[in-house]
Amino acid sequence: MKRILTLLFTLILIPFSTFAISRSDLLNNPERYVKVAERQTDACYVDSYSIKSLRYAPPYYTIRAKVYGPDYAKNGIFEFTITCFYDYNRNSKQLMENIVAESPNKSDTNSMAKKFMSQLNENIGIKYTMTDINCYTLDGTYVNSLRPFYNQSVVLNSNPYHAANYMFYKCYNIYFHLKFESENLY
Repeated sequence: MKRILTLLFTLILIPFSTFAISRSDLLNNPERYVKVAERQTDACYVDSYSIKSLRYAPPYYTIRAKVYGPDYAKNGIFEFTITCFYDYNRNSKQLMENIVAESPNKSDTNSMAKKFMSQLNENIGIKYTMTDINCYTLDGTYVNSLRPFYNQSVVLNSNPYHAANYMFYKCYNIYFHLKFESENLY
C-alpha cells in the first residue's frame, strides 16, 4: 500500500516539476527562449522551439507558441500558450501603401505618419487567445493556473504585440509590424 501511494504521489507531481520554468531557464537558454520585450518590471520570452503555423490562408494566418512573462514586481513567471490570428491586410506595409495611395499630397509625410499611427491604434490586425496559463515563482515553483483569455485585440508595442511579431517573422521571414528597435530585442 505504501508503495502504491508513493507511486501515485510521484505520478501526480511529475507533471508539475517536469514543465516548471524558472528565471534561470529563460536566461540560460537564449537560443530557445527569445526575449522579445523588456520593461522596468517585466519581460516577455517566446519559446522559439514551440512556434507552429496553424493556418496559412492569405491574408489570414494563425500561429501558436509558448510564451513566458516574468513579472519582477509580482515575483513570478506567467507561462501560457498564445494563438495569434493575423489579417495581413492590416500589416504595416499594407497600411502605409494604402495611406500613400489615398493621400492627395504625397510630400506631406507628417500627415501620412499621423494617419498611419492612427490606423495602427484603431486596428492592428492581430487578435490573440491565451490558454494553458500557469503561474510560477521566479525559481520555478508552481503557484496556480488562470482562466484563458479569448479573442483579445493586440495593443501596439505591448508584450503580445512583440510576441506575435516575432512569431510571424519566424514562420514567414517578414515582420508583420514595426519592431520598435529600442523597445525589444528580437
